[in-house]
Amino acid sequence: MMKAKNDSVSALTGGIAGLFKKNSITSVKGMGTIVTPNQVIVKNTDGGRTTINTKNILIATGSEVTPFPGIEVDEKTIVSSTGALSLDKVPKSLTLIGAGVIGVELGSVWQRLGAKVTAIEFLGNIGGAGIDLEIAKTLQRSLTKQGMKFKLNTKVMSAERTPEGIKVVAENKKGKQEELTSEVLLVCVGRRPFTSGLGLDNIGVTVDPRGKIAVNERFQTNIP
Repeated sequence: MMKAKNDSVSALTGGIAGLFKKNSITSVKGMGTIVTPNQVIVKNTDGGRTTINTKNILIATGSEVTPFPGIEVDEKTIVSSTGALSLDKVPKSLTLIGAGVIGVELGSVWQRLGAKVTAIEFLGNIGGAGIDLEIAKTLQRSLTKQGMKFKLNTKVMSAERTPEGIKVVAENKKGKQEELTSEVLLVCVGRRPFTSGLGLDNIGVTVDPRGKIAVNERFQTNIP
């Protein structure tokens, strides 16, 4: 299964590289920082630096996993949605923080592969805010029949590594605390704009408190 996933990813990324070459688009691999409205400096993956001067800059960096305060993701035993796609074996047990659409999807996959999965969700339903509640209830009943467990209206207080596994302390809305220990902890509390470190503050691009770039009806920033 992992081989099929890796082959698909390679085919897709290889296809994009082919399109770049076909259309004479120069590709520079690394982390770019905007230093002026017309210049980007790239810290290359090989350790070098590349300066790119341009008329316009298109920001299309996508999103990144939203971190959970106090929990450090190592993509091995404490994983994000990215690491959950690359586990080297099926864990005996898996605790899931966040039963939104991504968390439920990944949790159900590992459940069907043999892991014992328990999902902890702050809301009173799975699927995240805004989902049709009847659909959420129907899906939850189906997943429960498959063996997946849910703890709704519950918040995570802490998580730590122990010799027995990853210990999570959770508290329900009545204030009762419970400890859950599992081989793997999957943190799926959403995603946020990947704009930190791009140098937007260097040129005064307006962003909101979550890091989302403010644009007009033509998707232009406040920098002409």
